[in-house]
Amino acid sequence: MGMDVSEGDLVNINSFATRVKDLLEYRTGLYSYLQDKMDVVAPNLKELIGDVVAARLISHAGSLTNLAKAPASTVQILGAEKVRSLFFFTLHTHTHTSLSDKWISGALFDTAVRGTN
Repeated sequence: MGMDVSEGDLVNINSFATRVKDLLEYRTGLYSYLQDKMDVVAPNLKELIGDVVAARLISHAGSLTNLAKAPASTVQILGAEKVRSLFFFTLHTHTHTSLSDKWISGALFDTAVRGTN
């Protein structure tokens, strides 16, 4: 029904599988590094919202000091710049588009502790 895999295709498939395995190992190493660093840099924030989201918030704010000085209204919308740009683009180009699902974004949307209605 199908075709036999040629030798050249088999080499490419093996090369791709090796790269995927190496990238998975690299990602695991980076996640371990992030966990260790967040334990040192911001352990309370890590416990509240998780290490990945905490690192993302610090990154969007520019530094941990900037995040600490930011008012709650600013922290709430950190990471939502792309969505705001999409909103204004859609507002000017489409007249009958529902954007209710586009508003729930930003770095804090990924947390498990956020309240739901």
